[in-house]
Amino acid sequence: DGWVCISCREDARFAALESDLQNLAGVVTEIDGVLDTLGEGPAAVEHVLTLPPMLSPTTSSAPWSLDASGYAVRPAPQIALSGIAPAVIPNGVRLTTFRASGVNSGAGLLRTSLMRPRLIGAPSPADRLARVTGDQGAPFDTSVAVDAAMTTVDTTIFRYFVLATLDNASPADTVALSGFRIT
Repeated sequence: DGWVCISCREDARFAALESDLQNLAGVVTEIDGVLDTLGEGPAAVEHVLTLPPMLSPTTSSAPWSLDASGYAVRPAPQIALSGIAPAVIPNGVRLTTFRASGVNSGAGLLRTSLMRPRLIGAPSPADRLARVTGDQGAPFDTSVAVDAAMTTVDTTIFRYFVLATLDNASPADTVALSGFRIT
């Protein structure tokens, strides 16, 4: 009496230890999955920057006018216009598309471009990231891809703006820009 099986006690301790290790392995697997998810970083989110056609005049031609609805319009009798709208885009953002919309009832050449000149150094021509040509004789709402070599915004080196130009319009043409979108 009082005889206890030593091997039975050891078997029970080993069984309890094995159960604890299996539980620990499950927790480690769960933590590993969470860490893998965190390592991937947040999913990419598409942001859209919508700009009104608030076009400041340039020195190369007559300025655009704004109507009471906020459209940039060709003032009569001007046949050539030029203006820029600043685009404040966060550093490091990846650009994909540039979109412009408006109307060009005549044969004048209407172009809107997403541009980036250098911040520092002697003035030099700006890089054109994308260009939309306004369809002649019709309303337009056109998206184009940003040049693949210039998709990453770098505000330490560049500033960004939209350039809108009109050339060779006739005095009777209706030309208006309703806005710009950068994605």
